[in-house]
Amino acid sequence: MSEELKLETKDFITKKLRDAQESTGQNRAWCVREPKKWALVAQHIIQKPNGVSEFMRKNNITRNFYYDVQTELMADPESSEIRNAWASEISSVMFQGLDTYRQAQDQYSKLVESGEINIDGNELFKQGKSLQAFSDIHAKLTGNNIQRVVVEHKTTLDEAEEYAREMLKGIQEVEVVD
Repeated sequence: MSEELKLETKDFITKKLRDAQESTGQNRAWCVREPKKWALVAQHIIQKPNGVSEFMRKNNITRNFYYDVQTELMADPESSEIRNAWASEISSVMFQGLDTYRQAQDQYSKLVESGEINIDGNELFKQGKSLQAFSDIHAKLTGNNIQRVVVEHKTTLDEAEEYAREMLKGIQEVEVVD
């Protein structure tokens, strides 16, 4: 990752920590009690280098702590700009990885065709998994891994008329005055 983006992310997290500390009126808030841990979690939320469960287990962080920090960060529109910048860098690395993968695959295929080596499915599997990892990280950063469900309630004309009749039954008669 570029040093410029790392510095920008660090500045963003420092600013958000300061804002969180200033806006809370109590000493029980996570940002006041454990500012280093808060910043570590914030950095993970922005970059998403690995899974949340693995990160929490490795750093001894509770779910409440992690998701409280995430709620604070995601409320700021600037956080999506930082996440998009990280996603852009991941994309460029991913495309470079695709080129390298294609070159390696081409060389491997030539060696298999010439009979110099036998096909090793494990190696092909490992290469595919590394590309999948880049894709997963990119999806997390851009939000492309979020599923949205749209629920629409559709009624027929008969159902709407029946509903209107039922509503009118509950209304007492009113005298209209000009």
